[in-house]
Amino acid sequence: MMKKQKVRIPPVMKTERTCTMETISEELRNRTEKFAALHKGPGMFILPNAWDIGSAVVYQNEGFKAAATSSAGVAYSLGQSDCQQIDFEDLLWVVRKMTSRVNIPVSVDFERGYADTAAEIKENARRLLLAGASGFNVEDGDPKGAMGPVERQLMVIDVLKELKKELSLNFVINARTDAYWYNVADEDRKLSLSLERGRKYAEAGADCVFVAGPVDLPAVKRIVEEIPAPINILLNGKYHDFKELEKAGVRRLSAGSGPSRCIYEELIHMADDLKEGKCDSILDCKFTYRQANEYFKK
Repeated sequence: MMKKQKVRIPPVMKTERTCTMETISEELRNRTEKFAALHKGPGMFILPNAWDIGSAVVYQNEGFKAAATSSAGVAYSLGQSDCQQIDFEDLLWVVRKMTSRVNIPVSVDFERGYADTAAEIKENARRLLLAGASGFNVEDGDPKGAMGPVERQLMVIDVLKELKKELSLNFVINARTDAYWYNVADEDRKLSLSLERGRKYAEAGADCVFVAGPVDLPAVKRIVEEIPAPINILLNGKYHDFKELEKAGVRRLSAGSGPSRCIYEELIHMADDLKEGKCDSILDCKFTYRQANEYFKK
């Protein structure tokens, strides 16, 4: 069987590896402050997840105040699967290009830090900040579909807190817990795990706690009431009444990988049709070449 070939993007120059207070631009400091302020309200803000530079531009053009990367979406755009299967250098390239093209804050789906040791995770985060990141989403799920150790997530939070102090940069640490995402137990147990872990992450210094997965409204209310931090919920099919989520106190609503999967599903259907000689969906497109050029004009 032929070995799967990884997508390779040229690595950054060595001169870009050191990130100090002097190399953090005022523009990035302003972006991180704006992003942090969104978590303090009032109300709930919707955070759309981009998978490439073009999708980030769309979100900016359509008036969103910030965007985030989707680890799954970025991986799919590089022809690979999710869960840290892409090279860190590839993620770094995408983030640098994305943040250089848009003016809104961009938070990075940092997954498990793309490393195993505290020193490596810290250096990866440092390089992403230099590339323009305004925040990080870090998760406690194991790629195999189980919950990872609480201690590891607490270590990542501590590392990022240290980096905030070293750089005097107010980027957002969004600590994600995955009991619902991986459906590890019954509803009561998933809620109790989320509350237990969420409280620990908030007390450790996370700026926001992300309970990913399909969570119903009663559970959302408990999560908001019992975790002492702004709460991030994932857009999901179980409950997604925006007004009621905002009323319940949710601060941040993430779109996740949904938009990228939606787009790729359409592309797959279009490709299947094209293969069979069907081209109506392409020829009926109302977004003309001239309009597209104008829309993406810098």
